[in-house]
Amino acid sequence: MQKKIILAIIVLVLVAGATYTATSTRLFKDSPNVIIILTDDMDNSLIPYMPKTNQLIGEQGATFSNYFITTPLCCPSRASMLRGQYAHNTDILENSPGFARFFKLSEEEATLNVWLHDAGYRTALYGKYLNNYPVNAGQNYVPPGWTDWAAFLGTDYEGDLYYNYTMNENGTLVKHGDAPEDYSTDVIRDKSLTFINDSVKADSPFFLFVSVYAPHGPATSAPRHEGLNADLTYPQKPSFEEADLSDKPELIRSLTNTGDEFDVDDANIYFRARVNALQAADELVEDVVQTLEQNGQLENTYIFFVSDNGFHLGEHSIPSGKGTPYEEDIRVPLMVRGPGIEPGTQISQMTANIDLAPTIAEITNIRAPEFVDGRSFLPCLQGENVSWRNGLLVEFGYEVDKAFSSTYNISALSDAQTLKDPETDNLLVGVAGGAFRGIRGEDYVYVEYDNGEVEFYDLQADPYQLENLAGRLSAETLSDLHTKLEALKYCEGSDCQSLEDDLKIEFR
Repeated sequence: MQKKIILAIIVLVLVAGATYTATSTRLFKDSPNVIIILTDDMDNSLIPYMPKTNQLIGEQGATFSNYFITTPLCCPSRASMLRGQYAHNTDILENSPGFARFFKLSEEEATLNVWLHDAGYRTALYGKYLNNYPVNAGQNYVPPGWTDWAAFLGTDYEGDLYYNYTMNENGTLVKHGDAPEDYSTDVIRDKSLTFINDSVKADSPFFLFVSVYAPHGPATSAPRHEGLNADLTYPQKPSFEEADLSDKPELIRSLTNTGDEFDVDDANIYFRARVNALQAADELVEDVVQTLEQNGQLENTYIFFVSDNGFHLGEHSIPSGKGTPYEEDIRVPLMVRGPGIEPGTQISQMTANIDLAPTIAEITNIRAPEFVDGRSFLPCLQGENVSWRNGLLVEFGYEVDKAFSSTYNISALSDAQTLKDPETDNLLVGVAGGAFRGIRGEDYVYVEYDNGEVEFYDLQADPYQLENLAGRLSAETLSDLHTKLEALKYCEGSDCQSLEDDLKIEFR
């Protein structure tokens, strides 16, 4: 009798286990796929020139009007995307040391792709990874958590990665030349389509990170797109070639005197090149969507189209580039389509690159680690009315080791907003734009530079940031802003979210 009872218990356990496995497999097979299509240095002025992307993603899903990059440079932004953290928590605040720092801190062991890979997803990255990859890791190094990997190899990304580049393909170095079939956006497209097909054959959900180099300089177009848009002109804002810079910090004014004679003709030429370089990426989007549809996976796939940072082309008389706290550099395109997203959805909430990882984690039913600073905007995609942040931290560069409040008299800033470091007189810390920390509120921008200079813009009255009001604010308002910024620049995890919710100020 006892043996029969024991046998019955064993049978029940086996049946329960089999039922659990079957349920898990069935649910897992229905898990949504996720694709990120990431451009490099794409600002909002380029959106109208990607018709396929607008039609297939924006019109069929959601378009974000207030999506921001919290550190407007390639490597810090990508690190924040992968971990859902502000740059002060990844400690990747500039392009250099970039990957070498990310690798040394073992941050690759807990990134979005690792979470998904551990959950059973097939994962792939094709194209640009982190600046300075794979310094200190060995040329054949492949980061953890990638099923398939083909990343540009190089110590920096200032050269031409459209032709004559080397890729690490799953640990093997493969050189590409200058033939039309070597055009990097097309190579990335072909690998992406193969990965989608292979994942469907494997009956597995997948995460695909498509990271093209366009429209990054030198903005080389595919042969089939050369000579297009010959009469196109750069859409100039009122801030273009701003004549009166007397209100701007000395640091910003110094950027206009680099010896680079950048004018409207240069802006037009560069803009045309950037538009043409993006045409292959626009075609890539179409090919990805068609391949998903052919495989019956389009309705089960979230597609994110986004840029790693913005770009300025003569705004405030600053030559072309990035790395400033101005809107051209920190506000970038984001479009998302996928299950549960109504076509034509417009999302105005302030979202950021730190939100991508937690959003995708929620989409795929994965619990994001507690270290994540961002928040999931999936409820926004699904049309829910949710409480949201009132602002974001914007940060750039490694600061000089000094306390702002002890070096500068915050109450005196209303009379003298232009200050210099009294010890070094150093106006440029790190790369162009100088180290800074700031708040991008819903209707204002407040920035403290590492040399002590301050900027404040009322974005409702002055959306093009023509008039720096820092010298007109009361000492009380400046102190309030500084206090909020000091807390935000050291925040971690859920504390960041609480602080972001408290960034409204009265300044009129």
